[in-house]
Amino acid sequence: MACNTERQNCTPEEIMAAGQLPCGKFMNGENLQAEQLVYDLAYRDLINNQGVQIEYFVNTFTLTGANLLYGEEPTASFLNGIEMQMYVELSQDALTLSQFGFDPGDDFTGFLHIETFASTVSAVLSAREYFSLNDSFSAIEPRAGDLVELVSLGCDRPGGRGPKIYEITERVDEDISAINPIMGHYVYRVRAKRYDYSYKPNSPKEQQNEQVYDDSFTGVLSTNIPDDEVSPAKSMIITSIKYHKMMFMIWIRIILTSTVATIKAKSS
Repeated sequence: MACNTERQNCTPEEIMAAGQLPCGKFMNGENLQAEQLVYDLAYRDLINNQGVQIEYFVNTFTLTGANLLYGEEPTASFLNGIEMQMYVELSQDALTLSQFGFDPGDDFTGFLHIETFASTVSAVLSAREYFSLNDSFSAIEPRAGDLVELVSLGCDRPGGRGPKIYEITERVDEDISAINPIMGHYVYRVRAKRYDYSYKPNSPKEQQNEQVYDDSFTGVLSTNIPDDEVSPAKSMIITSIKYHKMMFMIWIRIILTSTVATIKAKSS
């Protein structure tokens, strides 16, 4: 084996040429485009193949149109559902808070491919809706307040129940240790909690999700506007008067039973 006789002719600067600027910069995103493309395709493949079908409802709430005193926009509504894929991690039995006395709600963590989400939403929306969203928001992306219906997980639920609906509470596109390998941005990570139906226009409602409400105080108010939906009449099976009569009779029976038992005990 021949020996390297040229080593003595190399200077440290020549040996470490890659370590001199502008060479090197291994952690420069501009030098990692090929590697980032591999991760981007892997994330998209994972979501499209291992994810579930959802219906995504965009909330048109804007700060400029909202009443900041009450923190709401009465005229805001949801756009029609948009079908797409989402990778979902359910945590329906979250026990972290339950050990401290809290009753954690039904929630999940989901992942949406950034480019796929933008292209899917822009392809489905009408031109008017698309430019309205672009004027209101800096970009088309998931926002807190949007709704997600897990269509695939509600196909064969018993008792006439359907897919569950969740409201997004958080959207993150940068978490270096979790979703940004080699400094690339590929997916949105969203967290959502179970949606509490609020009668907002075009808001989806879970099947068999019956809530107690009054005709003119909770739900859709009574109105004279033609073709406007009004909450249907709903009454309790046991009225308040019947309930109190029933409880009164139970207490009378308990008192009589106790009195008879006391008299028998004394007589014996």
